[in-house]
Amino acid sequence: MSGVSRPGVGLRYANPTYGVSKLSGSLGHVKLSDMRKAAEITYKYLEPRAHQWRKVLWIKGRNMHVWHLLATMLREGETAQQTAKNFDLPVEAVLEALDYYQRNKALVDAEADEEGQRLQAKGPF
Repeated sequence: MSGVSRPGVGLRYANPTYGVSKLSGSLGHVKLSDMRKAAEITYKYLEPRAHQWRKVLWIKGRNMHVWHLLATMLREGETAQQTAKNFDLPVEAVLEALDYYQRNKALVDAEADEEGQRLQAKGPF
């Protein structure tokens, strides 16, 4: 597995259901149609939350949105089962996060890029 150096670019994850997939993509404008697709799916373990600029779904009962869960999974080279165990989550919650990412890739990647730009603008700690 390759490490994560920049959110949303050239990422790989191991998923026992889907095998190894490459999550690469273009960042850019998020289309309204992409956001509507997210509203059509009902998730058991994911929820929307009020946030100043973030629109992606969050893990229910956690202060963690989908990208943070998946970025950790990717960085550590974990399977969905390993990530679920490490975060004390049902495997289905991790699989839902993967599904949500696949369905809403443009939104998640754009927000990960936005977060990176905001952190970079703040400068070193």
